[in-house]
Amino acid sequence: MLMSPLRRAVLALGVAALVLPSAAQAQLRHIITKNVSASSSGATLELAFEDDGTFEVRFEDGVIWVNDDAIGGYDRDDALYSEWRSVLREAMDLENGELAMMLADWRAPASLAGELADAAHELDQALEEALGAVDVQVDGGDGSVSVSIGDRSSLLGLILRSVGDLGLLDQALDGLDSDIRVHIDEDVVVEAGTVEVGTLVVIDGTLRVEGGIEGDVVIVGGALDLRDDGYITGEARLADGRVVGNRGEIGGGLVDLLEDERDMESDLRAQLRDEIRAEVRSDLRHELRNVTREGRDDSFSIMSPIRPVVRGVGNIVEKLIAVFMLGLLGAGFLTFAGENMSTISETARRAPARAAMVGFAGSFLLIPVWILGAVALCVSIIGIPVAIAWLPLFPLAAVLAAVLGYVAVAQNAGELLADSNFPWTGWIRKSNPLVTLFGGLLGLSFAFLVANALSIVPFTGALTGLLGVVGGIITLVAIQIGFGAVLLTRAGRRREYTSAFDPDAAWEAAMSVDVDNDFGTTNQGGGDDA
Repeated sequence: MLMSPLRRAVLALGVAALVLPSAAQAQLRHIITKNVSASSSGATLELAFEDDGTFEVRFEDGVIWVNDDAIGGYDRDDALYSEWRSVLREAMDLENGELAMMLADWRAPASLAGELADAAHELDQALEEALGAVDVQVDGGDGSVSVSIGDRSSLLGLILRSVGDLGLLDQALDGLDSDIRVHIDEDVVVEAGTVEVGTLVVIDGTLRVEGGIEGDVVIVGGALDLRDDGYITGEARLADGRVVGNRGEIGGGLVDLLEDERDMESDLRAQLRDEIRAEVRSDLRHELRNVTREGRDDSFSIMSPIRPVVRGVGNIVEKLIAVFMLGLLGAGFLTFAGENMSTISETARRAPARAAMVGFAGSFLLIPVWILGAVALCVSIIGIPVAIAWLPLFPLAAVLAAVLGYVAVAQNAGELLADSNFPWTGWIRKSNPLVTLFGGLLGLSFAFLVANALSIVPFTGALTGLLGVVGGIITLVAIQIGFGAVLLTRAGRRREYTSAFDPDAAWEAAMSVDVDNDFGTTNQGGGDDA
């Protein structure tokens, strides 16, 4: 099975990483002696190599010297000078190969700028040139992979700091079949009049094409400079790379592998920006609302003592309006269905327990009956129009039945209050059904009215809550008794009450009996005397 170019490239990088410690010590120049000196006026590093070469860096009297060449100036407060003194302190504890690798790994601080940054770059290049480089060649079988590494830190920096570049390299090498040459942290020049054959990969470097490349070009984290007479027969793929010059010819075209990712990143940033803007607006509205509420509370602080009064009076007025509306409905029932309402009231008065049980049962069955009725009507085509009317009319009929039953129970309550000896019920007259009805509605709502009145008084919250619960229970029981009475009487069309002892009926029966004391006979039911 032939090894793919991508696998060959990854293999080359892996081999370089594995053999790098020993290879670097063998190929970096061997340091025989070192001389480190530092004073208030400067800092000096002198190296002597095994091949009789020497290397010297001096920070002396504001001038940076590399051997005998001045590469720039410095001040004692500069970051470069402080960094170099730190390097010298570390160099004092290292020897030979470790010292060489430390110096090859050195990079100037990224915060430098201007002439000081240029001097630091020249110092870095001088260290690399003085200490040497590492090249790795790996044979891939069908073709070859050549990996040229600027120094040890270039490869480890790629692997440890730029794992994303390896992923881009994976994508960039997809489908390329020719021989591959990889240059890491190196500037590559294809001179005019020369032709390179195969795939050329440049990572963290600049490729300047003055001649020709018969193959593809991959730029990862670097730059492509295509001069006037330069040409590339294949594709020029950019993976986080850039084009600084494009005056030649690219046969396969220029492909930016990160274009879609940039669009996605742009969309993500726009979405994130919108979310942040929305969140900030929400926070501002919340803060403004709080400030407004605080200002309102301050402005109305004078009215704080009378707020409970206003709230309590408002609740009382609301309850009286509800009583008035129910009274109007009851007046309509008395006018147009007085006999039906009388039958419902009589059933609720004679059999309240039975009516309450029927009312509770009917309340639980309302929804099932509504659903089952609609389903039964929809089974047949004829029943579908009826089902359309059934769906809204059945709940309306249930509500009307509950209101009718409650009004009928209120009528009974009004009659009971009229027969009572309470002084505040003297205005209720049984001879006037409408007045009796309003009196009963007020009686059923009495607990609520007292609770609303007590809410005005401070420190009565517990009693107010208890009266509210009592009022709710009274209302619920009244509705269930009335609803059950409506169901038992078929909305007042049929009398339905228990056979319990009825004192009025018993009195009428007793008055219809004649006793003949003279003849010792009894005439009952109006028959002839014997």
